[in-house]
Amino acid sequence: MNALHGKNLAKIKQQNMENIKTILYRSAPLSRAQIASRLELTPPTITNIVGELIQQGVVQELDKAGESRGAGRKPINIDLVPESHLSLGVSLGRDGTRYCITDLRGRMLAQGSADRMPEEYEPMVQQLLDLLGTIRHRHANLWKRLLGVGITMPGIVDPHRGVIKNPGYNERKEWREKTLADRISGQIGLPVRLENNTRGRACAVSLFHSELLGEYSTFAFCYVYWGIACPLVLDNHSFRGEDAAAGEIGRMIMDPCLTDPCSHNMPAFCVPGSLESLSSVRAILAYCREALEAGECTVLAQICKKPEDLTLEQVLRAQERGDEAVCRIVDRGMRYLGIALANVVNFINPHLIFLSGPMFQNRRNLETVESILRSSLLYAEDEQLKLVYVDLGDFGDALGAAACCIEKYFLRA
Repeated sequence: MNALHGKNLAKIKQQNMENIKTILYRSAPLSRAQIASRLELTPPTITNIVGELIQQGVVQELDKAGESRGAGRKPINIDLVPESHLSLGVSLGRDGTRYCITDLRGRMLAQGSADRMPEEYEPMVQQLLDLLGTIRHRHANLWKRLLGVGITMPGIVDPHRGVIKNPGYNERKEWREKTLADRISGQIGLPVRLENNTRGRACAVSLFHSELLGEYSTFAFCYVYWGIACPLVLDNHSFRGEDAAAGEIGRMIMDPCLTDPCSHNMPAFCVPGSLESLSSVRAILAYCREALEAGECTVLAQICKKPEDLTLEQVLRAQERGDEAVCRIVDRGMRYLGIALANVVNFINPHLIFLSGPMFQNRRNLETVESILRSSLLYAEDEQLKLVYVDLGDFGDALGAAACCIEKYFLRA
């Protein structure tokens, strides 16, 4: 049973301040009267809190007055000061480590990359601390304005406690149950937010890309890469569940009778017949590598001479050039992905789904997913559903980490 909590005056004021910052973040510029109306708070309450935020340098009055419907003084609009606070996002990925420093609106002011972190936990922590030290020295003026640091990584993490639950970065058990956020925070003197990389990307879309959201505040974000995840954002809040494992649709069983012929190329936790074993980049590469070794990929064989060196870029090039075996493998993966997303829609009914990942650089793959998705829905003619491809670039995970930091330490401080 959930505990009941009362609210004293200080908590009420803090909640009102968070609500004001959030509504300005989502809808600014707004006048004080508009803020009061939307939040159903008294004008004096708005005036006092906005005054505090102005003194803190977080918000500002705009020179251009708002429109007035009647006689009298025109209202003055209020907006955030984007560079009043900054966020540092760091992504720990299988392809390397990237970081970026952003303002409150997600504009990158600095960025960089480093080698992939070591497989062993303690050397990883030390290398991460060394990187943060380098960033602090290199961008000293920006560091002074940091709200905190966001860190994203593949796998299951508990952002509430800053604990690694089941790392997707590697399969070493020594990483599990490590309180990485507190460890780093204690060393650098800043709060640290640890989050799953795909939920971080969803947060970046929610905060930094209002033009993609339109009227929607609830959406699903499906990211297909080495694994597959599809977290839900409900009314601009990421749904995590108590154990922070929500959205891991890669484990969804698509064909329980399927015996995976490429199981030797899959990690131990990749269940045969699961979506991850059929549609992830890792699976696509494994199937194409096996077909290449068997002499089935005529076009791919001209592009890639050594199956062990096969890359996704080469697979996508072979697909574009009509390699029958490659097209068969990729199309099957995309069909299963479309079915999985249809299951999500039939169960949860989000009207907006973002699809992201390098597989969709080929338009054909996006079209296959959408075709199967729509044909598998309970209401196949549902025109409310929108499937939108989004590319956050090479720094998408780092940008997501910065967004999670802003959400936690600015909007919900």
